[in-house]
Amino acid sequence: MAKKKDQRKGVFCLEGPWFGVKDRTSMEPVLRLLETLKGYKVPYLRFDVGTRDEFDFYLEKWAGASFRETHPILHLAFHGESGEIAIGEGRHTSVTLDDLAERLEGRCKGRVIHFCSCGTAAAHGRELKKFLARTQALSVCGYKEDVDWLESAAFDMLVLGGLQYASFVQVSSVEKFDRELKSTAAGLYRRLGFRMLYRQG
Repeated sequence: MAKKKDQRKGVFCLEGPWFGVKDRTSMEPVLRLLETLKGYKVPYLRFDVGTRDEFDFYLEKWAGASFRETHPILHLAFHGESGEIAIGEGRHTSVTLDDLAERLEGRCKGRVIHFCSCGTAAAHGRELKKFLARTQALSVCGYKEDVDWLESAAFDMLVLGGLQYASFVQVSSVEKFDRELKSTAAGLYRRLGFRMLYRQG
């Protein structure tokens, strides 16, 4: 089914180096497929991020008004663990949910944040709900488990593609999408520990 132009929800992807600077593993092919696939045509912007300064720079760009309508999905593709993502190598490179909430406070209405990272969504439900309340994001989602890269990339395609058919105005539409995803991709949903929370009120 073809979509009207205003139904397409662009993806703003920030991606770190997965397996060292010489490695070419990237979400780019997944995003390119969604961009060219008939019936989806998902616009995307993808940026390599290796430092906290780079991360902060691009995050600030996404949070601005110019991407609110065109790219409402923030796709954070990094290594991670419970409640945080790892921007680079070594110590002092983690960005916590509190860090993100402080940067994005009240700026994410009508937007979805997807953590494509191991374990980030394993944070306590109270922490994730606090993140939603502070950022005013429509939804936050991600994985609770340490995930296989290829499996999570395949699931990301289902998430980012399926969100194109969900309304970002009504929470019930995103909830419906989550139920459908849990049914149609039950095995991966369970194995990856996928989790989707929605802002209430």
